[in-house]
This record gives sequence, C-alpha cells and structure tokens, in this order.
Amino acid sequence: MQSRNPLEFHILVVTISQEGSFVRAAKKLGMTQPTLTRRIASLEKSLGTRLFDRTSRRLQLTKAGRLFVAESTVSLEHADRAWNLARYQAQIENGPFRIGYSPYTHSAFLRFLHQASPPGDLSSGVVIESAPTRELIERVLRGQLHAALGVSPVRDDDLWVKSAGREGLSLCIPRNHTLAQTAAVAVKDLDGEMIFWVPQSAHPRFYGRVMQYIHSLGVTPVFKEVYAESHAQEFTFQGFGLALLPRSAARVSRTGVVFKALSDQYLGIETVLFMRSDQRYGVVKEFIDDLLFRLLALKTAIN
Repeated sequence: MQSRNPLEFHILVVTISQEGSFVRAAKKLGMTQPTLTRRIASLEKSLGTRLFDRTSRRLQLTKAGRLFVAESTVSLEHADRAWNLARYQAQIENGPFRIGYSPYTHSAFLRFLHQASPPGDLSSGVVIESAPTRELIERVLRGQLHAALGVSPVRDDDLWVKSAGREGLSLCIPRNHTLAQTAAVAVKDLDGEMIFWVPQSAHPRFYGRVMQYIHSLGVTPVFKEVYAESHAQEFTFQGFGLALLPRSAARVSRTGVVFKALSDQYLGIETVLFMRSDQRYGVVKEFIDDLLFRLLALKTAIN
C-alpha cells in the first residue's frame, strides 16, 4: 500500500459508500470489480479493521467505515478546492478576470460591470457570469470566480464581504387586479394571494429572512418559485398571480401589468460584493477595491 497514493483510497471508499455497491462503484471508477475489491481488502488489512459489512443483500459501512468516509469526504473537498485555487492563481496571472452576479443584482450594477476594465496585469479582460447567490459563494470559494455580487446575507469565514447597495421590493400586479387601483401596497395586503418569488434554493438566507418577516405579520400568501424575473412578469400578465420583484424590474415592465412599491421598509434586497479573504492582495485587491468604490458611488441610482 505504500506505493499507492493515499488520496486514491479515500476516493475508492467514498465512491463505494455513495454507490452502495462494489459493482456500481467499479463501473463509475473505470476499473473491474475484482480489482476494486482487492484494493479495499488491502486497505482494510493495513487499517486492521473492516470498513464494509458485506452480505448477499446489502452493503453497509461499519462504524470505522462511517468515520473513514466522513473524514475522507472533507479531505476530498479540500483537495478539490486546492486544485481550483491553483487554477485561480493561473487565472490571476493570465486572465481573464471572472466576476459573477446574481440575477437579482440591480441593473445599474450590471451596466457598470460590463464597462469595467481590470488593471494592466489583467489586460485580457473581464468575464461576467450569472448564477444564484448560493452557487456564486461556492464558485468563489473554489477559485472559479475572482469575486461576485450576490444577495445578502452572505456569511463564510473565508470570505471578505462588503455591502454595495440596497433597493426595495415592488409588487407586479395585473392591471385588472384590485390592488392595482390602490395608492400603496404592503405585505398585509398579500394574504391568500399567489406570489411568484425567488427560489429558496437560490438564495436560502435571504428567502428565510423575508419569509420570517411575512409570517410574523400573520400573513400567509401562497408562494410559487420562479428563477427569472421575466417569467414572473409573464405569469402575472397571464393573471396567474402577483410577483414580488426588485424595484428596478419596473424599468423593463410590459403592458398589462403595473408595479407598486412595497411600503414595508424592512423588506429589500441588499447586494454585497465578496471574494476570498486570502486573495486580497496585488492586482486582484486593487481591482476589487476600485470596483466597490464605483458601486458605492451608484447608491443614488438604486434607492
């Protein structure tokens, strides 16, 4: 076993536990089942304990196996992150600069991102990519993005996070709906209404904060998750319900719907700029600091 890469055994054991079968694991790993069985037997002999209980009906991890898989999974995650961070360094040196943004980022920020230019050492340009906040966090941590604009709250000990701006929410309403005729709309008016809204999986912390506030008022709308603002507006236009959207969405509204600013001051979308804390040096830090300065200067445009 001394001649083998220890990381290989972590991969083998984790894959078997995930597949629940030596046969399926061997197929996924691109090796024969007898070869995989011999390697695991060699590992178990070296450890002095069995990692799997094998019967004719099922394959189960032993207590030692469960401990091994738990630690191996962490090791593999770190190894994967190390690989991506090495690639990240190559991107810093060779470009392009990659920055992500949430689909709920204010349009004023997006116009600026497309006009941004990095320092001379990153002269190969800037690539802009869109993804939900949860995915952006993971991609920044893995080194696949230099930085990102996401929906607050964003919390991770490995991230440097700064607020870039905040905008309120508005309600997209069919023109023939009773709320379209009111002077102001508040959360209390949404009780029992079908509301098209951001998916929980895309922005879980933001979603949870908004839901907590709404339910604290004793209001129970029926929420339907949609990923795109354009789809939410289309569903509203078709009369399927209302849509809770950033106020900036009104700039690209279509006929047949009206927008009403939500009067609840507590509810709003705060955009944050974030990057890995350990990457705040050199040209990357210079670019991000300048980007944050320019985004903060747009504050009056997003109120």
